[in-house]
Amino acid sequence: MKSVKVWIRAAAGVTAAALTLSGMSACGGSKTPSGQAATSAPAGAGTATGANAGAGAAPVKSDAATASAAPVVLSDGRSAVYLTGLNTAKKTTTFDLIEFLTGDAAKAEWKKEHPEQPDGPDNDYMIINNNKKLRTLPVDPKAKCVVLATLGGTDTKTVTFAALPAFLKERNKGIAVTPPQISVLPFWLTVKHGTVTGFEEQFLP
Repeated sequence: MKSVKVWIRAAAGVTAAALTLSGMSACGGSKTPSGQAATSAPAGAGTATGANAGAGAAPVKSDAATASAAPVVLSDGRSAVYLTGLNTAKKTTTFDLIEFLTGDAAKAEWKKEHPEQPDGPDNDYMIINNNKKLRTLPVDPKAKCVVLATLGGTDTKTVTFAALPAFLKERNKGIAVTPPQISVLPFWLTVKHGTVTGFEEQFLP
């Protein structure tokens, strides 16, 4: 698949001011987005017994070792994504993992793509989406969902996960949202033990 790096310029009239772009999300959190989780699993250590002990017998993997080899969908912490699905009945969310870069990281990436413009991207951020793979994770029913009340305003509000799909659908009326995204703005997911415990909408100028 061809690698795609996207520099996002927010369209006029569809922006919300209120949060600074030094990685600030709708509720004020700030961390460097995590990339795709690297999957690793401890090697299964079998034991040789009887006549085969010490004679080069093949190690036997236990069920626990096999289970630990299951791929990690997304590592614990905060990660930037585009939401592509919210299933309140099954309590899951589907998303496209992205990189949201600000500051020096954004400038360094910008210089790679635009060496003739070393000052960095407008508004001091870049969104990189090299992999369009969609991932799905379970959601804690009590997950905190912080969103921008309006795309043109500065206020935020907190809604329940059950109310999030309807809120986004209503607020995004008349806005061109690129499928399979279901929101024009990216979100930060907070993941704990493989479950999404929080959603935070990212302001873009």
